[in-house]
Amino acid sequence: MSRAWDGLLAIDKAAGPTSHDVVARVRAATGCARVGHAGTLDPPATGLLLLLLGCATRLARFLPDDPKVYEGDLVLGRTTTTDDVSGDVIRLHHGAIPGPRAVAAAARGLCGVRLQVPPAYSARHVEGTRLYRLARRGVAVNAPATSVRIDALDLLPTDDSALWRYRTSVSAGTYVRAIVRDLGVALGCGAVVASLRRTAIGSISVEDAFPAPSNQDALRREAEARLVPIDAMRLSLPGLVLHDSGDVESFSAGTPFPCREPSDGAADVAVRDAHGVLLGVGSIDGAKIRPRVVLPRPAALPGRRAV
Repeated sequence: MSRAWDGLLAIDKAAGPTSHDVVARVRAATGCARVGHAGTLDPPATGLLLLLLGCATRLARFLPDDPKVYEGDLVLGRTTTTDDVSGDVIRLHHGAIPGPRAVAAAARGLCGVRLQVPPAYSARHVEGTRLYRLARRGVAVNAPATSVRIDALDLLPTDDSALWRYRTSVSAGTYVRAIVRDLGVALGCGAVVASLRRTAIGSISVEDAFPAPSNQDALRREAEARLVPIDAMRLSLPGLVLHDSGDVESFSAGTPFPCREPSDGAADVAVRDAHGVLLGVGSIDGAKIRPRVVLPRPAALPGRRAV
């Protein structure tokens, strides 16, 4: 079986389209029925968007939980419904804008592990409904706070005292708009995101990504050239190599088989054959290996491009 479209694509998303729009364009250009994204970007945001194609979509939950880096501008002295400049203004600050020392101190106070309430206009689910859908209907919701980690929040002043450049490194699931909102609360003047660009996810940089061409044929050619094969995708699992052909056949058939290196507890592993072909994900449970995700065997060994 061909694995031609099984793998990962790093897209440099432009402002305007939703992440789902990009997914739909890649699906249409490649003819690959299964395309998904590993972490969304809001329509106004730009930068690194990781797409999973084909059988790689089945591995989304096993991708590394890497920190994400964002850069952009923020504006002090304003509070909006969306926590960015696109929203309706709730409050304008008419006093003096806090100075650099106060801004730097407030930024330091936001770093570390903390509870974060998501923006009202966000894709977070509450009782099965996305928050932005509730907000558009005028439904007020007390969204539960979740634990996030802010590793760094670096702010750089500009000639405009209300306009600051920011760079932040955060855990997956952290909302930059909420960080900026909370910065404004700490300063007592309000703050909103003016622009946002995701520049890295773990070791993958936006410099490794490509802007999706508007022409579908050009997009297909770029995707073919840039696809990281499924065998080369980095997973957050220890690896297990099966050297015995019988074990390979058992795993590929979805049949549990004896583990040659029994473990004391259950553990998920990325299972490969002796050629480095990713066979799927298995769970080592005592003396057995139980297949959890079984990938189709390729007709020929694919090329490998590490990420």
